[in-house]
Amino acid sequence: MHSNDKQDNIVQAAIAQFAQNGLAATTMETIASKAHVSKRTLYKHFPNKESLFDEVVNRLISRINPLATIQYIPNYGLETQLAHLARSAASLLADEDYLTLSRIVMIESMRNKEQAQRLSARFVNCECALLQWFKDAGNEGSLGDVDPELAAAFFWGGLKKLTYWEQVLKWQAPLEEAKLDVLLQQAVALFCQGVTPRQ
Repeated sequence: MHSNDKQDNIVQAAIAQFAQNGLAATTMETIASKAHVSKRTLYKHFPNKESLFDEVVNRLISRINPLATIQYIPNYGLETQLAHLARSAASLLADEDYLTLSRIVMIESMRNKEQAQRLSARFVNCECALLQWFKDAGNEGSLGDVDPELAAAFFWGGLKKLTYWEQVLKWQAPLEEAKLDVLLQQAVALFCQGVTPRQ
């Protein structure tokens, strides 16, 4: 087995254990056993449990990064762009691996104040990148007089309510594709009706 395969097996085993037992109750020995590697191999890749958790966070951030690279296009329809943004976000927010990683990070944030602050610092760049789309739209006049931060909070908050929180907290099944399409269309239309672009 290649080194990269072993590392991936270790991380997948860690994700499963963190999701089931939490960071504090998971041992390196259990992770090694579940990953079918020796403890020596495990410690070669990850010197401690915290470094493994950091890799889990890295994977969550890497899932968000493509969404954060979507840029606002000047002189192009706001509704069309929002529909693309909403669909891209909904695909991510309903992804089972993303939901699992999210649960782990949220649980560990609630257990430890220092951990919460450290994780917040890790995610701040992602949040800034997602906000930038709305700032660019605002600078172009597409949001009218609506504050870009309020617009971003409204848009992302609505999407998460529709596609994320029920699944991540209540373990609800993802929405059927047809129903999701209708809800996304309505969310985008409602948002666009609430802003009057500057001429």
